[in-house]
Amino acid sequence: MTRENKPENLEALISKISFEIVNEGILDENEVNKLLGVLSNNGVYAMWVWTKSQKDINEENLFNKLYDLLKKIKEKERNEDYEVYFQNISKDIHKLLFLKQLLEKTLIYARYHAKALQDGE
Repeated sequence: MTRENKPENLEALISKISFEIVNEGILDENEVNKLLGVLSNNGVYAMWVWTKSQKDINEENLFNKLYDLLKKIKEKERNEDYEVYFQNISKDIHKLLFLKQLLEKTLIYARYHAKALQDGE
């Protein structure tokens, strides 16, 4: 396996995605905190539904950023509906809990990036 074909380390992927979510203006610190609260208290599916309900959050941009992380847990076709994806992943409790941990870590890192960018201004 060449270096270019080597799968990306999950930690590196999480840090990359978390930085891009904030740096590209997809989420601000307040939105990250709210999303993290919904995810931690109510779970992965609730996070997705809550995101869809928020007019200030571009759901498509956010989940496009999270796509590489989501497909590491369960293969997802680009055109597969997220509702179907989240319903299917909930059938495997181990994958669901692992995804929740990865999403929490991503949002925690995003919160730190948002604070660092805010302090740098």
